[in-house]
Amino acid sequence: MGFWDRMKEIVEKGVETSKDMLGKAADKAKELGEKGVLKFEIMQLETTAQKKLTQLGTHVYELLVKKSEPTVTRESAGVKEAIAELLAIEAKIDAKELELKTK
Repeated sequence: MGFWDRMKEIVEKGVETSKDMLGKAADKAKELGEKGVLKFEIMQLETTAQKKLTQLGTHVYELLVKKSEPTVTRESAGVKEAIAELLAIEAKIDAKELELKTK
């Protein structure tokens, strides 16, 4: 094999290797992008949960102090709904975290 044939072979292998590396890099970028989106969605859900929890605490405070309710239970007006919303958000977060682990 002559010098130019060897150079041609080396260049062709380099091009094939570069294509392979670019394909792998694109796949990795896509994977990281999907993970980033999931992490962002989890963060948004956690922020929503914090707001709902604050609203629940405020509502319970108002019932106990402002309206002088003797007791507050899970079945009290507004409390039941808030707890249901928090449980739904928690389930969504769990699902997103599971999805993130499997990526």
